[in-house]
Amino acid sequence: MKDDKLKDDKVKDQKRKEDSFSKGRSIVYSITLAMAVCLLTGLAITFNVKRIEAKRTSIAIEAVQDLYQFSKVEDLDKNMVKLKDFTTQSVYNQLTVDNEERTLNTYLKFKGAPTTVNVVKATSSYILYTLTNENIDKDRVFIFMYDFNSKGQISKVRESECLDFLK
Repeated sequence: MKDDKLKDDKVKDQKRKEDSFSKGRSIVYSITLAMAVCLLTGLAITFNVKRIEAKRTSIAIEAVQDLYQFSKVEDLDKNMVKLKDFTTQSVYNQLTVDNEERTLNTYLKFKGAPTTVNVVKATSSYILYTLTNENIDKDRVFIFMYDFNSKGQISKVRESECLDFLK
């Protein structure tokens, strides 16, 4: 009888060990699955953020080209129509060729000569560029800094000329 009880105890111990091992394996599987889901979610978010930043950079480059690239001055009116599609109304009012201050400070310097935009560097917050125009020094570098709103429109713009203090 004692032998039977010992055998039963050993069987029960073995069963507990197997159950414990099985529970441990389930926990490890659950943790592994949770980590895999977190990793995939993180990768998806990172990919989506990079995609959004690339799209915004592309829109900003197009905005700079619409502002300054033309074969004849009449092209600027067509460019302004395109510009209106991806800017807020206040930014459009600031940038439009119809803005008298902008025309005086910018477009008159071109003297109607064809102009091409050469992007030097483009990031998710600014565009560095030069202009090819017979009336503008080709070594002048300009910066177009921008922000986007939640609707995917350029909502804030700052522009400046970059001056090198050291070469």
